[in-house]
Amino acid sequence: MSTGKCYLLVVSLILLLFSCKKDEVFVKRAIAEVVIQGARLTSDTITLFKDTVYILNSNVVRNAKQVLFIEAGTLIKINNNIGIIINANGKIIATGSKQLPIIFTSNAAKGTQGERNSWNGITITGSTATSSGVLSYVRIEFAGALGSSGALSLNRVDVATTLNNIAISYSNIGPSVELAGGNCNLENIVSYASTSTDFLLTNGYAGGLQNILSYRHPMLCGNFSVAGLHIRGIGTFPSISNFTVIGPDLQLGTSFYYNAIPGNSSGTKVAALLVSNGAKFYIRNSVLMGFPKTAFYLDSRESGISLQTGESDFAYSLLHSNDTTSVCFVPTGLVPGVPPINSADFKSFVLRPAFYNRLILNSAEYKFTDPYNYDNNPNPLPQAGSILLTGANFEGPVFGNNFFKKVVYRGAFGSENWMQGWVNFIPLQTDYNN
Repeated sequence: MSTGKCYLLVVSLILLLFSCKKDEVFVKRAIAEVVIQGARLTSDTITLFKDTVYILNSNVVRNAKQVLFIEAGTLIKINNNIGIIINANGKIIATGSKQLPIIFTSNAAKGTQGERNSWNGITITGSTATSSGVLSYVRIEFAGALGSSGALSLNRVDVATTLNNIAISYSNIGPSVELAGGNCNLENIVSYASTSTDFLLTNGYAGGLQNILSYRHPMLCGNFSVAGLHIRGIGTFPSISNFTVIGPDLQLGTSFYYNAIPGNSSGTKVAALLVSNGAKFYIRNSVLMGFPKTAFYLDSRESGISLQTGESDFAYSLLHSNDTTSVCFVPTGLVPGVPPINSADFKSFVLRPAFYNRLILNSAEYKFTDPYNYDNNPNPLPQAGSILLTGANFEGPVFGNNFFKKVVYRGAFGSENWMQGWVNFIPLQTDYNN
């Protein structure tokens, strides 16, 4: 069988040893390993099974009426600069579970994944009023290679698509999640140790997000604009509740890129939340913490006006940075006012009693359980007595709709750990090759 004309099939037995000590996700099992490429990927229906480990050596492309089915518990290892592309009216059905998540990861050896060994990610382009499928209980590791649009890129994806319980770790050049247009909703999403922005909402995206964690690693920050959440572009108007950004909080080894001075001449913008290019937003019950300079960076005249007039909303949230003078930053004179509005004015506006926001001077007040144990399963859940466990508000038509669960906690977590059993914070230590 010629590999130039067909596909290469290599079968061997391997032992998969995952690094978590107790969870059922990380168990030893002997599984056949198959390299797939070429003709194998042209069928209208492709099904990947959990009793096989797949190595992708060619892009997987699904066009109209074509489907990629992936069984719960399936492991897919992907070679550098390869990606999964779902075009309009194509579908991906990847429905994992807490016990059997679906894992997309690098085919590089343990400890060598990352900057020089990363794959392109998953790109889904939707169609109006049409489902692009399901991503549920899925891990995406070491994606976002140079030239790609990010680890998970969702373009014009419709609300009919199911997107929940997705963990993206070590996204390289592109954002962990890019939402470009569309109105899909996302729930229970983790971005961990991204070099780039965690969540980029742009090109008219107007869906809802709840229980979202942007979890930064202190050593990883690119030399460009980086945010936990970046909302960008005229027509972009998301509704967001229970979003948590945990920055490095000046932990040992924090990259100097995190310390970019807001408003610097290079144009670099680094903040927990960045709003730019005329975007509007509804944000409630959220937590911005641990970015050295800025929690909320407002970089658009139009966005500022929408906040002044009440068209945009930022309320019932908590803000912290390591520099209280720039915790809320706006370039002086960008947003109209007499005298010209500056960062102090912006902070005063955000902290008006009517908005029920609160400035936190010491990140310890959040009482996260073990947020800085980066090398051994960090725990970003609030402890008993944390100010995060109460204070949420969902009044009004925007947050009163059926998508948003009416929880009492602020930030991504209450007392329940929805990540338990399927999220892996230490993929660099996880050996998928033995």
